[in-house]
Amino acid sequence: MTTPQARSIPLVIYVFALSAFALGFTEFVTIGLVSDIAADLKVGVDHIGAAVAAYAIGATIGAPILTALAASWSRKYLLLAAMIVFTIGNFLVGLSGDLPSLLVARFGSGLGHGVFLAVASSAATRLVAPERAGSAVAVVFGGLTLALAFGVPIGTFLGSIWSWQTIFMSVAGCGAIGVLGLAFLMPNGRDGGEAKDAFHNLAALTDRRLLGATLITVLAYTGSFCLFSYISPLLIKVTGMSATWVSTIMLAYGVAAAIGNIVGGRMTDRLGSDKAVMIVLVGLAIVLTAIWPAVHSVPAMIVLIAALGALTYAAVPAMQARVIGIAEHHAPKALAAAAGLNIAGFNSGIALGSLIGGGVIGAFGLTAVAIVGAGAAAIGIGVLIIQDSNRKFQAS
Repeated sequence: MTTPQARSIPLVIYVFALSAFALGFTEFVTIGLVSDIAADLKVGVDHIGAAVAAYAIGATIGAPILTALAASWSRKYLLLAAMIVFTIGNFLVGLSGDLPSLLVARFGSGLGHGVFLAVASSAATRLVAPERAGSAVAVVFGGLTLALAFGVPIGTFLGSIWSWQTIFMSVAGCGAIGVLGLAFLMPNGRDGGEAKDAFHNLAALTDRRLLGATLITVLAYTGSFCLFSYISPLLIKVTGMSATWVSTIMLAYGVAAAIGNIVGGRMTDRLGSDKAVMIVLVGLAIVLTAIWPAVHSVPAMIVLIAALGALTYAAVPAMQARVIGIAEHHAPKALAAAAGLNIAGFNSGIALGSLIGGGVIGAFGLTAVAIVGAGAAAIGIGVLIIQDSNRKFQAS
């Protein structure tokens, strides 16, 4: 893969975005189908939250570890392998007839998700000029947010007329199309400067500066998905919305997420990743706190859930660019592994949020997830302040 420092966004980055659309659809459509899957498998909605977590855990393992171990692979073949694993995993989800088989298949498809996004996002930053890095990452992750804006609401609607198994089979079909697209359109090569030694890449994953930056990502996404993983039952049982209104809320969330992703990329380019991340964290803490007293108001929830979507996905380019920027100074030959570490941060945050949210619901009820989520975001603010202070102190 060549790495011209182009000021425009190369076409191949849009290929990454198209593939990411399929990944985003399957990761989040489960949230809209929680009630349907729980009823079909005869388990509680808190157990289906584990299906969200299983996928996220697979992505958490796949992104840093498998990406580092496959350092000697061609980027094209690694991306193809990731999409093939993702496709097979979704096919097996569609065949699942009980919770254990569902969780195993979700975990497997998550492995492919993590590797693909780690490699694609790191490659994207090497294909553009440094001042366009945030926008390039935003394009790649734009596929995920478009999946939220259009795929997930459509999937939630189709869940009322199709079986959830059919929906996941359709995702497998989309994954197969993505494999064909990469096979014909992806140039064969490597990210410039990447180390071939798997141990060198694995060692980069232990760098305390990279781990510290990733911790902020974990906290932000734990806070957001502590609530969002259970948005469907929250809106139906507490706010009192119909299933049709829930689909509308999911659409509002997704459209706002798509807008937030673009704004987050531009904000990162203009203000720098540190300031952009702080703005996002403060916004998340405020919105999650506000949801708790507003949960019975339909208009207020529409506005707040849309704001949650915008902030959650404005965080993606800001946090990813921040980690890659740190890696360029401290682990310049392991950018894909470093990007994978932060992808792991996103997905481990989603997993933790889903698991913590399920425990909070069982102990305190659905509305408590908003306050717990706000607390996680607030901790992230504190960690970021400490990290920035330490960096300024070391530089002085």
